[in-house]
Amino acid sequence: MLLPALRHRLSRRRPPRESLIARHAAGRSFVDIGCMWSVDGALAFAAEDAGATRVTGVDIMPPTPAYEAEHARRGSSVRFVAGDLHDPATLEQTGVHDVVWCSGVLYHAPHPLLTLERLKAFTGETLIVASETLPLRGTQCVFAPPPGSHPAHSEPFDPAAGYVNWYWGISPGALRQMLVAVGLEPVEEHRTVYHTTIVARPR
Repeated sequence: MLLPALRHRLSRRRPPRESLIARHAAGRSFVDIGCMWSVDGALAFAAEDAGATRVTGVDIMPPTPAYEAEHARRGSSVRFVAGDLHDPATLEQTGVHDVVWCSGVLYHAPHPLLTLERLKAFTGETLIVASETLPLRGTQCVFAPPPGSHPAHSEPFDPAAGYVNWYWGISPGALRQMLVAVGLEPVEEHRTVYHTTIVARPR
């Protein structure tokens, strides 16, 4: 068991989000699904800065004041769509994009394979999935992981809380195999102890 101070330090390491987005979004359409919570549309703005041809942000929560202020400051053309990615109407309103970015969503979803299937439906060329993961062996998943199993996870499971819950503690290997199971081919991976980002393409 890792000491709390070491767990906290390791959890602060993050993959190169902006550089990944810049490399894949330039000259392509880009959508960030789950664009609001804790980031206020920052990664959609990063794609716009990188030269994406069209940028959309999607979230079940409304646009935050910080997002709206930054959108106005930039004179941004990022389009926001309010909706649940599992709702076909959200895909209809959003449309397929060349590059789909989805971070911090999968482990909050009760049915992660369904979530990945829906993300695939939004994807024209490239899906980039970033998820908090647990350092488990092989292709293991833990349902309703206990608070403290991940440095950023502190709330007990509450059936009434919906997507707020950590439904899953997913291993990096399980994340890869889930992508394969829904017809996506992982082509690139970035990992820290508690985080995995995978670039995948529809097969």
